[in-house]
Amino acid sequence: MARKFFYVCGGIFLLALTYHFGAQSAVAQAPGNPVVGVSSDGIGSGSWLAVTTGGDGYATGNNGHAGIRVGNVFACAPTNAKPGTWGSVKSRSD
Repeated sequence: MARKFFYVCGGIFLLALTYHFGAQSAVAQAPGNPVVGVSSDGIGSGSWLAVTTGGDGYATGNNGHAGIRVGNVFACAPTNAKPGTWGSVKSRSD
């Protein structure tokens, strides 16, 4: 009986030791900003444009090197919208 208890205690100790040395939950290793769309110019010159989930656009340059950042799709300013009060809505409807 003492031998079984020793094995259980040893197993718990080894689990605690592996956790202490950096055991973690399994996580995906995908990039944080993957490409979601790719387009070519359609005339066969080899020009490509790739767009990522963050809105960044990457294109081929004049010398054929890919990966030149050309801008962000979502880089525009927010639309200003003043919320209306119920009184202003009622006064406009008359």
